[in-house]
Amino acid sequence: MDGRAAVAENAAWCALVGGGGRWGPRAWTSASRTPAFYPDAVTLDPAATAADVLPFVDGSAGCSVKDSFATLDLPGFSVLFEATWIACGPGVPEPGWRRVTEHAYPADPSVAVLSRGSAEVVAHRGDDVVGLSNFVGPDEHWPGAVAAVASAFPGLPVVGYEHGDALRVALDHGAQPLGPLRVWVR
Repeated sequence: MDGRAAVAENAAWCALVGGGGRWGPRAWTSASRTPAFYPDAVTLDPAATAADVLPFVDGSAGCSVKDSFATLDLPGFSVLFEATWIACGPGVPEPGWRRVTEHAYPADPSVAVLSRGSAEVVAHRGDDVVGLSNFVGPDEHWPGAVAAVASAFPGLPVVGYEHGDALRVALDHGAQPLGPLRVWVR
């Protein structure tokens, strides 16, 4: 897996949470500001440039762009963080994970919020993969979260991205790096 499936799933997730947006050949963009912690644009191609993104977003202070291949040059923006796309798995089944039926995410059949005690994770089914995001909980629950996401959407590889200590935890539990990304902010 080269990471493009992870990028496509993540862009679809951001579009779902962000209320639609515009799909261009090299980027998904939202003309209006997306919810907190979600980008206003996600590049879909390593050849994307600022011209594929900036004309289609509100570029005022607070604008953020997920540079999915860490290849953009965005004048007037600074790097918020760098991360790594990962293929997760296979995880270790852990009893007690359950689907949360009431959650703040869109009520969409492609989304599952899963929890076990103080741990929680969001799964989003893309075309070819299922994305794991927003994991919170003790590090030792990471393998169980991966297994729960895989179980929520069986037969699909589990992907996501992490940075810092969360990346170390994922890699320590068998995740494989797929490539770099950056999030830029103005």
